[in-house]
Amino acid sequence: MKGHKIRLLTVIMTLLLLTLMACAQRTSMPVTAPSAELPAVSLPGRSETIASAPSLLPEEAAQTVGDAALYEPFADLRGINEKMYLTGEEYVPEDIYTYWFNQNTVFEGSEAVAAGILEEGKDPGLSISQLHAQGITGQRVTVAIIDQPLLPDHHPEYRDNIVSYHTVGFDEDFQESSMHGPAVASLLAGEQIGTAPDVQIYYVALKFWERNAPTLGAQALDWLIAQNEALPKGEKIRAVSISVDFTDSEFFDDPLVWDEAVTRAHEAGILVFDARAGYETCVFWPSTFDRSNRNDITLSYIGNPRGDFSECPDNAIGTPVGYRTVAEVYREGEYAYAYDAEGGHSWAIPYGTGVLALGWQINPDLTGPEMIDRMMETAYENEAGDRFLDPVALVERIREQ
Repeated sequence: MKGHKIRLLTVIMTLLLLTLMACAQRTSMPVTAPSAELPAVSLPGRSETIASAPSLLPEEAAQTVGDAALYEPFADLRGINEKMYLTGEEYVPEDIYTYWFNQNTVFEGSEAVAAGILEEGKDPGLSISQLHAQGITGQRVTVAIIDQPLLPDHHPEYRDNIVSYHTVGFDEDFQESSMHGPAVASLLAGEQIGTAPDVQIYYVALKFWERNAPTLGAQALDWLIAQNEALPKGEKIRAVSISVDFTDSEFFDDPLVWDEAVTRAHEAGILVFDARAGYETCVFWPSTFDRSNRNDITLSYIGNPRGDFSECPDNAIGTPVGYRTVAEVYREGEYAYAYDAEGGHSWAIPYGTGVLALGWQINPDLTGPEMIDRMMETAYENEAGDRFLDPVALVERIREQ
């Protein structure tokens, strides 16, 4: 059975490539890059490695039923550079919306259902599409992303947004992509996916999987500061989105180097948003909207659909991460989309940065701290006291002032 053979091959390759296994909270950071063309990459809050095969973890992703494996909710079923065929014995049709899959994933007998879910996931929710229809798209606003590498001119979701692409720690002729880079770029600036589809982006790629990544990140941030000094007032970089937590000593050395660079950026008038829980830079925390009522913020809850990230720091607000479709590029000349039901902290940061860009389009005179104040003042608060990013309320407040 074709799907069964691919599953066995996937498991074997995964056991050779992965150096970390998922834990109950799916907390993970970059792992050592395998000897493959594509580097290992990871999401805060999700254990996953990209190489030549999906990172299936059979002990948590599937249960054996007869001769086939029945994949459980939130299983990683992506086909990386090849088709991933799944028979009716290997998946539950009603669970497709919970899986992590891409356009290479073939749910035999449910192809139309999967295609519909993937298309639905392009909607950022929280009535952001209505703001876009009003022309509020992040026009004339510049932000930056520091993340893993991508091919800047390959995906139509963001290729017209990236005005500068710079690498730190790579050879001059390096031209590779990753899972993470295209995803965060599309969540911020994607033509169909992003919260701010007309924003301009300075993109810096570095090796999140190296122990000296905080130092590389500091170099990237200093490069952005230097670029910003030469930009005219109306084109200044407002904020930097970097989906990583450099304080984890299990994976990184010298986190203070990054903290010092953040201070320099703030002094230069650039906000920095990252995943260091409890720091002033961590204001966007994972939350989930109702998949069937994406625009109804009152149905939102803190954490991702799997139940991780349920404790939101006091200085942060819930920002959607689950049930989203993201851009995907692994090889030159090819682009695609992937649907991610679970999401991680990585997805919240570009989403929130894009929402702030909408606010700066309306009032470019607002400083970074002033924009954060407006965002916190307009956050939706439920009966439990949980607060959530409210794009419509933020835009209305800025309009009124």
